[in-house]
Amino acid sequence: MPGHQNVYGLIFACTCGVILGIGFCANLLVFSLFAKHGALRKNRLDVLLFSMALADFLTLLLIPFTLHSAVSFTWPLSDTSCKVYQFLLAFSLAASTYSLCAVSVARAMIVTNPYRPPTMDLVVLMFVLVWAVSFLVSLPLRIFATKETGPSADLTFCLPTMHEHHYQVVLSQFVLYYLLPMLIIAFNYARLALFLHRSPIMSASSARNTRRASLMVFLAAGTFSVCWLPGYVLELCVYLGLYQHGKAWEMFYFTCTVLQYLHPCVNPVLYVLLSKRYRPGAGGWLLRCNRARVHPHIISVTESF
Repeated sequence: MPGHQNVYGLIFACTCGVILGIGFCANLLVFSLFAKHGALRKNRLDVLLFSMALADFLTLLLIPFTLHSAVSFTWPLSDTSCKVYQFLLAFSLAASTYSLCAVSVARAMIVTNPYRPPTMDLVVLMFVLVWAVSFLVSLPLRIFATKETGPSADLTFCLPTMHEHHYQVVLSQFVLYYLLPMLIIAFNYARLALFLHRSPIMSASSARNTRRASLMVFLAAGTFSVCWLPGYVLELCVYLGLYQHGKAWEMFYFTCTVLQYLHPCVNPVLYVLLSKRYRPGAGGWLLRCNRARVHPHIISVTESF
C-alpha cells in the first residue's frame, strides 16, 4: 500500500505540476497583453476577462499547498492558516465563476443591443460586485474550516468544514458555485441563440462574429460544467456512503481533482488566446518572430470574442 500511495502521489504531483506551469504561462500572457496594450483596458469585456484571469491566477497560487498536503498527507501549517487557505480557495473559485457569469451577461447585452452597449461604469460596477459577492459568499462557507488529525498523529488534514456541517456546505457550494452560475450562463446563451434566429438581415460579417461569440459562451459553459460537475458528483457519493477505497474510485477522485485544477488553465485559452482579437499580440509575445511592436487588432464590439 505505501508503494501504491507513493506512485499515486508522484503521478498526482507531476500532473498538477504540468497544470500549474501551463496555467501560470497562460494567465501571465493575459496579464502581459492587458499591461502592454491600453486599448484592451478600455474595452468593456476585457475588464471582466481580467477579473477572471486574476481569480484563476489566485487559484493557481494555492495549488502548491494542495499538492503538498495531498502527497505528504499532512497540513504543515496552523489551524488559522488552514482557514485562510480554504477561504482563499473558495473565494478564488467564486470570483472566477461569477466573472464568467458577468462576461456572459455583458456579451449578451452587447450582441443583442449593439447600439446601446453597457457603459464602462456599469462594467466596473459588475467587476466590484463580482469580488464583493464572492467574498460574502465564501466567508460563511469556510468559517468552520479546520485542521484535523487522521488515524495516526503524523496525518493531518485541512478540511473545508467540520464533519457535522459537511452536507450543508457541499449543498450550498453546489447551488451558489455551480447551479446558479450555470442557469445564468444558459439564460444568456439562450438570449444569444434567440437573437441569432430572429436576425436574418444581419450582414455576413456581423452574423459570423455574433455566432463566434455565441459559440464561445457555449464552450465556456460546457467547459465549466465538465470541469466542476464530476467533483460535486464525487462529494455526493461520499455523503451517501457510496465511495469505497479502490483503484476505480481513486481514479475517479484523481480525475475530478485534475479537472478542477485544469479550469484556470482553460479560461485564458478559451477567452483570450483563441480570440482573433488578441492573437497578434499573443503570437508576438510567444514567438518573438516580429521585432516591430505588435498591437492587438481591436475591432467593433460585435467581435468581442
